[in-house]
Amino acid sequence: MGGVSLVFSALPSKIAHEAEAEYAPLGIAVFSNASAYRQETDVPLLLPEVNPDHSTLVHLQRRKRGWSGLIATNPNCTITGLTITLKPLLENFGVRRAFIVSMQAVSGAGYPGVPSMDILGNVVPYIADEEDKMEWEPLKMLGALQDGQIIPAPINISAHANRVPILEGHMLCLSVELAQKANLEEVAQALVGYQAPEISRQLPSTPPAIIRLSQQADRPQPRLDVMSGNGMTTVVGRLRPDPLLHYKMVILSHNTIRGAAGGSIYNAELLLKQGLVG
Repeated sequence: MGGVSLVFSALPSKIAHEAEAEYAPLGIAVFSNASAYRQETDVPLLLPEVNPDHSTLVHLQRRKRGWSGLIATNPNCTITGLTITLKPLLENFGVRRAFIVSMQAVSGAGYPGVPSMDILGNVVPYIADEEDKMEWEPLKMLGALQDGQIIPAPINISAHANRVPILEGHMLCLSVELAQKANLEEVAQALVGYQAPEISRQLPSTPPAIIRLSQQADRPQPRLDVMSGNGMTTVVGRLRPDPLLHYKMVILSHNTIRGAAGGSIYNAELLLKQGLVG
C-alpha cells in the first residue's frame, strides 16, 4: 500500500486478529482499539501518560514476527481512567488491592449498542468478557518492562461491570488498599500533581491536566465533567477514607474519546515522536 504509513483499527476482535496482521508485514503501523492482540507479550498496551516506555516492545515484535510494521493497542475503555488513577498511587505508595464497580455508558457497546427496551430505566449488571479485561489489563500497563518483557504489577483487582443508560462517559467506584500508609492530603496531592512522562507531555492530545480532582460532593457527573480536557482528562471525585480498605473515590473518563478513538490517535502521536512510525 504505497504512501500509507499507519492505519487505525476498530474492528471486532475476531476480524481484527486476521486483518491487523495483514497490514503490519507491509511496513504499516496499526493502532488498534480491538482486544485481539492486547494479551500478546510482544504487543504494547499503551496509555502515553502511563507507560510510554512499553512501546519498545515493538522492536521485539518486529524481530519475532519478521515484519517491518507494528501493532500497538489501547486498552479497554472502562479501565483507561482507572489505570491512569492507579498510576500515581502505585508510584507514590504502592497498591495492593483494588475493588471496582463500573457504570458504563451505552456508547461503549458499539453500534447498534443495547436495545432501548433493555437499557432505558434499567441497569444491566453484566457485560460479556468485560470484568476479565478490567482485572488484568491494568496489571500489564502498570507493570515493569524488564529485559524485553513486562512483569505485571502485583495488584489484586476485583471488578463488577454494569451497563447504565448514559450516552457517554464511563464511571467507576474504586476502593483501594495502599502498600504504604498515606493521609488523605498526600493521596490527593499525588493525584493532582501527576504529570505524564516527559516524552508524552507535549503531544497534541495530551491534556493540560492528566487528572482533575473535584472537591464537590456530587461530582464527577458525566453530563457536567465528561468533556474535561477536551475529553482526554480523567476526573476523580469523592475521595475519602474507606472503612474496609484505605481510600475510595469515583472516576470518570470519556469512553469514546480518551478510551477509544482518541486513545489510538494519542498512541500514534507517541510512536511517531519515538521514531517508530514511518
